Amino acid sequence: MKIFQTSVPAFIIVILAAGWISGLVSGLTLPLLVSAQLEQVVPYEEAVARLAVEEAAQAALEAGADSPEYGLAYETLPGARKYDGPGLARSMPIETKEVWLSWMRNNRNDAPAFLEDRWNLAQDFVLSSELKRPEDARAFLLAPREHFVRARNKGLEYADTWLPIGYGATITDPDVVAMMTTTLNINPGDKVLEIGTGSGYQSSILSYLTSEVYTIEIIKPLFIETDSLYRDLEKFYPAYGSINRKLGDGYYGWEKYAPFDQIIVTCAIDHIPPPLLRQLKPGGVMVLPLGPPGRQYIMEVKKEVAEDGSIILSRRDVYNGLRVSFIPFRDEAGTSYSGPVTE
Repeated sequence: MKIFQTSVPAFIIVILAAGWISGLVSGLTLPLLVSAQLEQVVPYEEAVARLAVEEAAQAALEAGADSPEYGLAYETLPGARKYDGPGLARSMPIETKEVWLSWMRNNRNDAPAFLEDRWNLAQDFVLSSELKRPEDARAFLLAPREHFVRARNKGLEYADTWLPIGYGATITDPDVVAMMTTTLNINPGDKVLEIGTGSGYQSSILSYLTSEVYTIEIIKPLFIETDSLYRDLEKFYPAYGSINRKLGDGYYGWEKYAPFDQIIVTCAIDHIPPPLLRQLKPGGVMVLPLGPPGRQYIMEVKKEVAEDGSIILSRRDVYNGLRVSFIPFRDEAGTSYSGPVTE
């Protein structure tokens, strides 16, 4: 029997062999590659938070502040990429407590044990008009006060009172925080300056009203503590990555980023600091505890500029005569900017 033989060019054999090997390798490795890719998938908020932390760390290195011994020139600037905190706030349903609780449990990282207390407190402030706008109520409801009240005050996270946070500083009463926030009348895109970062709680609320928040703290260990707290919380609350923070004397404001649409001062003083007034935009609002030691009132100060260039200020006592208690506005040496106590 005659056997027919057909010769196959060598280059075709090489091509076939290469294709077979390639297919085999792909078949073995593609599932591994897909699996690895799936393992790297993270929630969008976490990805944004990581980016914010990396940008903040890079900014610190560029500023020469990679040591915890920050000088009074240290700034943490997350950069131009801003997380849309106001957008998140608008997406949160607040029609009823049940609807809000369900959304929070499915979309946020807050401890469930504190949610009802936060809701109830917010509703009290809505009824008292200390939270007048839905935007302010939403921002309040998104800010986890339990993270900003220090460990020594466990159990008082949502008590309507001020609490010590160390270094002679306090976290302000939640009702006063609500009232000062509402008085600012912040809209998305507004640039807000806070004097006295303190625990970080007030800034956390502001970050859900605008992504342009600037805050200054003069007490070095408190600044370091709160700055570190923000870095930890950014993993779960990326809006905090948009909070620009500075260790420095708030009396002189933050000229580099002025002017500001709103300025909030969280320490007591007997006069309006001229540098802050200069850095407030025409038409802007400043809220501060104003008055001599022992007799401060929360004042809303509006700035207007007349045609001749003169500045016109209007003032309003937002609590209609109710006294408040804030720590003194101090300079770097610890000396109060207000005069001596006069009764």
